[in-house]
Amino acid sequence: MFAVVTTVELPEGGTIEEGRKQLESDVIPRMKQAPGFVAAYFLAPKEGREGLSFIVFESKEAATAVSENMQPPPPVKLLHSEVREVAASA
Repeated sequence: MFAVVTTVELPEGGTIEEGRKQLESDVIPRMKQAPGFVAAYFLAPKEGREGLSFIVFESKEAATAVSENMQPPPPVKLLHSEVREVAASA
């Protein structure tokens, strides 16, 4: 398995509830339709406005395709996206 690890900058003045609604209504349904999708985890900022996500796929090819076309919905800004092999899971 491979994961797309992404960091984003959330909009200034936005709330965690607004972010959750956008994830549930737009991002998660789209990710679930991606070929090879296994699971996704979206982490709230510890402080500041930087969000983190791990989206797991069955193959490197599927993860790479998503990573190369990653475009979060506005006004969220993509900071970084990379593909990493999942070394283990529990």
